[in-house]
Amino acid sequence: MDRRVITAFSSAFVLAFSLMLTSCSSDPGSADENSAADSTEAPVTEVTEAETAVPPVFVEVQNSDIHKGELILVNRDNEYSDGSNQNIVNIYENKSDSYKVDRSYMELDKTMIGAINSMLDDFAAQSGITNILCNSGYRSYDEQKQMYDEDLENTGLLESDLVAPPGHSEHHTGYAMDFAIDDGYEYPALRNEGEYSWIYSNAAKYGLILRYTEQNKHITKYRAESWHFRYVGPVHASMITKMGVALEQYIGFIKDFQFENPLEYKYSDTEFYRIYYVPMNTDADKTSLPIPYECLSNNGAEWPYTVSGNNSDGFIVTVKIPELSPDYDDTFLYMFSPAADTIMASDDYQNADDTVPENDDAEENAEEADDSEDKVSEAAADEETGW
Repeated sequence: MDRRVITAFSSAFVLAFSLMLTSCSSDPGSADENSAADSTEAPVTEVTEAETAVPPVFVEVQNSDIHKGELILVNRDNEYSDGSNQNIVNIYENKSDSYKVDRSYMELDKTMIGAINSMLDDFAAQSGITNILCNSGYRSYDEQKQMYDEDLENTGLLESDLVAPPGHSEHHTGYAMDFAIDDGYEYPALRNEGEYSWIYSNAAKYGLILRYTEQNKHITKYRAESWHFRYVGPVHASMITKMGVALEQYIGFIKDFQFENPLEYKYSDTEFYRIYYVPMNTDADKTSLPIPYECLSNNGAEWPYTVSGNNSDGFIVTVKIPELSPDYDDTFLYMFSPAADTIMASDDYQNADDTVPENDDAEENAEEADDSEDKVSEAAADEETGW
């Protein structure tokens, strides 16, 4: 046999014999352990779903819209510069038969007209009185300037204390109306007396507030006017009236509530609202307003909401909600009462310098009251008040 063939055969035999010995000498326990390890399942970590609030959605508004809406604040410090209210319409063409207008061309915001119609219709129905006279509604900038200049010319003053400067009158907004009584002779201003007191007790239901009162004149910086009513909407009128505050204070109060911590209000046993403030984005031309997801969709139902500028630095969002939070607290309604000590930090109009000094002298108080009555009588003799 060839030596090379013998050598190859021998090598193959030795290799096969070695493999057999290795297999036989393996530890059977190791195989069992490996088999057990392979069959063991990896530990399972329990995962729980975290409860998270549904994130808000956002709507964009133009920054110029801060000058639009039912809650815009127009006063000595906040000029109304928009002048583009598309809802200004003729009163005579849209009024009901329960009151009169001084001039057939007089105009007003149509929402305000609707509120006046409803209020004076109800007043006429329960009293039979239909002699309320609308004697000053919307005024343009030029009309206000003419009134202002005429007053300066007549009084010789450098600054009028009777007529608001042009741009600073609530009448520019179309949301303000002065009321008088058509007695066929003197046309006195509307007063909170007799059967007419019903209007003052019920105005808030129709979205109206008495704008300038004796109690808030240190806030508004205007003297009391029993005839000047302003539309802010029923929900806000209700709160302003219950809190007993001026519109200036109310706008400052709302600024302490944001989307994350809104103010809630029980308007009635079946109507509830969420209100909050969104500052204007000064770095852009638009501002993104957060609103609840449910405002867009809630299984087919919507949460109605409105947006109003404050004519200064931001927007106020009002959302109608189906129910109040379990911890709802209405003590805020009494925080501005005479006995309350709490003043919101953002209320720029309530400070020590603005307070009216108290007078313990009853006779002197009576004289001040008489002076106030005289001023009202003087204003009543005028066709328009100027504010």
